[in-house]
Amino acid sequence: MKPRRSFPDFRLILLLLCLPLLFSSAPAEEFRPRSETDADRKALACFCLCAFHPEYEEEEIGLIRWEQEITVWAGGSPTREDLQTLDAFLAELQVRVPALPPIRRIRQDTAAIRIWYVPQYMMRHYLDGYVEGNWGFFRMQYPDSRIVSARIGIASDCTEQEERNHLLLEELTGALGLPGDHLLYRDSILYDPWTLVQSLSEVDWRMLNMLYSPSLSPGMPEDQARAILKAELGL
Repeated sequence: MKPRRSFPDFRLILLLLCLPLLFSSAPAEEFRPRSETDADRKALACFCLCAFHPEYEEEEIGLIRWEQEITVWAGGSPTREDLQTLDAFLAELQVRVPALPPIRRIRQDTAAIRIWYVPQYMMRHYLDGYVEGNWGFFRMQYPDSRIVSARIGIASDCTEQEERNHLLLEELTGALGLPGDHLLYRDSILYDPWTLVQSLSEVDWRMLNMLYSPSLSPGMPEDQARAILKAELGL
């Protein structure tokens, strides 16, 4: 069984609205921009979908992100490669998203982000609001649009290592403030249909840098954030 996914009808409308920004790019293509401007334009279209329209929620939200140091803990039954994948991703985040607050793994389960590798049938015990059928799932707390904690569950009993690697990257990227997904580029870690992508794509890194741009602030609505980023990027 594949992880359960959803694509609410309202997001199809949003996709149609974003099409003028996409030019010749078609859904389900790999992210292959013709220029730096083209890359920014396409990444901005994805950003508007992923940052403001959470999966499994029908209402748009304001921009949410972390504003303080992020500590991460992994428990349950992670494999050695699970932990290696996590550590490598945290190190890459610090290099490729300079404005992201410091992020590091600790050994205490009091961390701001707790990742549980547990059998699928136990996921609901660790995650409030867990949607049955998912191999990976996350929940966040974000009072005043500032993320202060997150819980991630990854099924340990029905997944192979490659699948868990993908799920970790996808759910942790979401928990950094990109809780939605899209149907635009299949090499993206936030591409809605199931894939085994093992690393973030260029569009994913651009989205994270947009999210943590000093020009934006928590709670900012989509239209305002889009206008600021378009001006900042010269689009």
